[in-house]
Amino acid sequence: MIRLAIRRPVAVAMVYLSLALLGIAAWRNLPLELLPDASFPQLSVSLQWPGASPETMEAQATAPVEAAIQRVRGVERITSTTQEGRAGIQVEFNRDVDMDFVRLELTERLASLEPDLPAGLAHPVVTPYVPREFETEASRPFLEYTFTGPLILEALRLHLEELVVPELLRIDGVRQVVVEGGRRRLLEVELDPEAVGALGLQPGSVMTALRELDLVRAAGAVRSGDAEWAVTIRTRPADIAELRNTLLPGDWGVPIRVDDVAVVRDTFEEPSSYFRINGSPAVSFRVVNARGTNIVRLADRVKERVESLEALHPAGSEMILNLDQSEQIRTQLSDLRNRAGAAAVVIFFVLFGFLRSFRSAAIVFATIAFSILIALNLVYFGGLSLNLLTLMGLALGFGLIVDNSIVVLENIYRRWQGGEAPEVAAAEGAREVVLPILASTATTCIVFLPFLYLQGELRIYYLPLAVVVGLTLVASIFVAFTFIPALAARMLPPVAAVPPTPTSTSLLPTYNRSRPPLYVRFYAGLLEATLRAPWVTVVVAAGCFAGGWWLFTNHVNTQAVWGGGAFPQRSWIQVSVTLPRGADLDRVDHFLRRFEDRAARMPEVDRYVSRVQGTSGSLAVYFPEELEFTAVPLVIEEQLRAFSLGFTGVSIRVVGMGPAFGMGGGGAAPNYRITLLGYNYERLGAIAEDLGARLSRQTRVAEMDTNATAGFGRDRATEFVARIDRAAADRHQVTVAEVSGLLNASLRGGEGAGLLQVGGEAIRYEVKLAGFREADVESLSEQIITTSRGARIPLGDLIQVDERRIPTTIRRENQQYERTVAYEFRGPRRLGDLVRDEAIGATVLPVGYSIQERTPWRISSQEEEQMVLVLLVALGLVFMVTAALFESLRQPAVVLLAVPMALIGVFLIFFYTGASFTREARIGVIMMGGIVVNNAILLVDQVNRTRGRGGLSLVDAVVRGTLDRVRPILMTTATTVLGLLPLVLFTRTADATIWNALTYALIGGLLASTLFVLVTTPSLYLLVERGRERQVVGESGAQEGRVVD
Repeated sequence: MIRLAIRRPVAVAMVYLSLALLGIAAWRNLPLELLPDASFPQLSVSLQWPGASPETMEAQATAPVEAAIQRVRGVERITSTTQEGRAGIQVEFNRDVDMDFVRLELTERLASLEPDLPAGLAHPVVTPYVPREFETEASRPFLEYTFTGPLILEALRLHLEELVVPELLRIDGVRQVVVEGGRRRLLEVELDPEAVGALGLQPGSVMTALRELDLVRAAGAVRSGDAEWAVTIRTRPADIAELRNTLLPGDWGVPIRVDDVAVVRDTFEEPSSYFRINGSPAVSFRVVNARGTNIVRLADRVKERVESLEALHPAGSEMILNLDQSEQIRTQLSDLRNRAGAAAVVIFFVLFGFLRSFRSAAIVFATIAFSILIALNLVYFGGLSLNLLTLMGLALGFGLIVDNSIVVLENIYRRWQGGEAPEVAAAEGAREVVLPILASTATTCIVFLPFLYLQGELRIYYLPLAVVVGLTLVASIFVAFTFIPALAARMLPPVAAVPPTPTSTSLLPTYNRSRPPLYVRFYAGLLEATLRAPWVTVVVAAGCFAGGWWLFTNHVNTQAVWGGGAFPQRSWIQVSVTLPRGADLDRVDHFLRRFEDRAARMPEVDRYVSRVQGTSGSLAVYFPEELEFTAVPLVIEEQLRAFSLGFTGVSIRVVGMGPAFGMGGGGAAPNYRITLLGYNYERLGAIAEDLGARLSRQTRVAEMDTNATAGFGRDRATEFVARIDRAAADRHQVTVAEVSGLLNASLRGGEGAGLLQVGGEAIRYEVKLAGFREADVESLSEQIITTSRGARIPLGDLIQVDERRIPTTIRRENQQYERTVAYEFRGPRRLGDLVRDEAIGATVLPVGYSIQERTPWRISSQEEEQMVLVLLVALGLVFMVTAALFESLRQPAVVLLAVPMALIGVFLIFFYTGASFTREARIGVIMMGGIVVNNAILLVDQVNRTRGRGGLSLVDAVVRGTLDRVRPILMTTATTVLGLLPLVLFTRTADATIWNALTYALIGGLLASTLFVLVTTPSLYLLVERGRERQVVGESGAQEGRVVD
């Protein structure tokens, strides 16, 4: 291939021109996304039942749905979280299942289960699973708008559904448009207790009569000649008037209609939340893209269509763009382009500084563009997309792709300087380094092979990264052995400009100069000193490793899961308002409006967004971008915090969020969570209480919560239980079902609701007794009800209302209950881990129960085990490759020792930068294990070649071989490190971007490995080979002695 490329330079040029054009086309057609388009082997099922307590929700909704899910093929693990009014179920499948098929099967099973579920339970929603690291990003659409104006929310929503949504759905690439905000339409049937009591009519009878208005049923079949036709009964009300005129079942002598005993109101549901922007009510809609679409181009088309509809909006209304992922992608691409350009300029000058030739530097520099374009072709045909992680792979490969070309060109250049013709130097110089380059690239690529065996989220996110880096390196090999020799043979002059001048030190390369370069002379002196005392050099390296390890383990945060992306890039002030349980929604809204009024009077505030739901609300205060990093946000934060001190009876927190407030640092005491699993919830609670009591004896343990099912919330729910007295019901000749129906009709919410098709629109309706809005716990027992037999009795004679405390959240895993003990340890993390492990070890569990540590946002033990296993397998593969190259088991050990020497740099760079050692850093260490051995391979291979030519002692051969490779080693390290540096320079914090931790690991490892490979590896080689020589000499002497005898 090398000789063919040299003989056919025009053909090589045409091939690369074609690949470049294909690469440009691939770049234009590759899908651009924020996150990888990957199918996780997990699905999420969401359940909604307004007003249901956690225990009721778990018994009547979560448990039956879990049982149905368990019958789906391929299910491995089910976890559920049940809270008041809602539940979330995570379903994990086998890795080899077809996710589209299992999602269809799961949806069908839930649909068949729906008739057996409670009437108030909303339709279960199945969505793809999103890992916790990307929950914020993935839960958001690629475009989100807010529509606000002087109309009521329901009118704003209707306008969006009738005008905007149909227009956006016509755009190719838009999969869904979801409108949120505004209340749903409600038909409220309020019964007159006196009227229904006089007739002996029950609320359930009215519900049945209304339900039968919407009737679609198969009646049978009729024959017409030889054909048979199905007959379907279909009857639906055309308007609300038909509902009011509905006849009620009963024998009263005269027809009784709904309008005679009830007031029917066409209204809206009671508000369960409020959403305002700048004090005006608003609704929002989210645009969801189809898979494989270019988000940047699709966003442009959607925004253009939205702008074209502005003239049709009501007067005074405003469409506000809240979220645009395409801008984030554009920003990242622009940032990457600028950083890549800076790296390219630096790499060019590094090459020129070493080679002292614009031609040679230009040859290597051209390989960057061709390698990237070839890699883009491979990415395109491999079905991948450009996203946060694949772009990171290209950026990381940017500094690596020139390494092979540098080694090839430097060897060609060195031989040409030795007097060979350009064609001969190109052919022989490239052929001479084929094996070491293939071995070094193989060691870099082979460390990615164990990524195939990663499980869960690690596999989904980091396998595409490994594929992109691997494809880039494969492209660099192709360029190094075709493009470089062909171009070098044509661009180098026929003879070297200055013939080499011999020097007094024959072991030093002169690189076509009268004397060796300064850095070579300096290194030669250092090398000779280390080889005189090789054991001292090895001990110093071991001491550096021990010192670095101590600094790393004691001063670096190694428990963080995620670096860049974990914190927002915009800054704002968050005002959180929380009232005690049972507080009215309007009461919460009253407090939040006070803060809205305050923010409205601040001219520095750009906009403020309010959300109220349940007993809590939040106000987000945003600033113009030009004021974001000034003192203004800090001043406003202090003003709002001071304003919050004037309220009592309410919990108010004012927190600055984002980089303008210094977010992203650590320093807080570590939080701990210990999870218990068992089949009996009460027994599990007793074990949790005992564990919490033992931990609380530690003086450093604070904020103990033995039922921390979600975060660090301490509030337990209060539930009022109405117990029906069956004996009293028998005395009054009332059935339990009748009491339950009367109780439900006397209260807000509950199951007294259904859906009715009216005029082609599905409308929710509910049947209640007059006065249900004013019902409270005290008046409930005194309420007079009329039974079906006409008897009027107090409801308190039939029921007893008790108050009890229940957990806010019930979690289950594989149908086992989960109980979490959470606490804060105020002390060093290591001491906290020791206290936790002792408490877990001293806990006695019944058969079938289990206990494990599950602190969120920290590396789990399973992930740690996977990372360690991948690293060990990668190092084993590297050893195999180098052993095959050198036909030795000793020399690969010398090469592999470059990895612990590289870790010294990793330890120190994380210590001095203050960066968190996240999962990306661990991936970087694995990648580094395959990269840092490349220099050692080049060095050992050249020493072996020098020894093979003969004429030199072992020490002289080590010196000469090492000095021959010092320039390519320094060049590859300089270009790689300087190519990576722009990725981390000028970022706001050490953990600002997703690739910071990974890049730090590579930079630190490369710098340290280069230093120690050049200083320590020759000493290790000398020690290994000197012992081998002595053994060979001893064996030969013994043989000679036997011959003499």
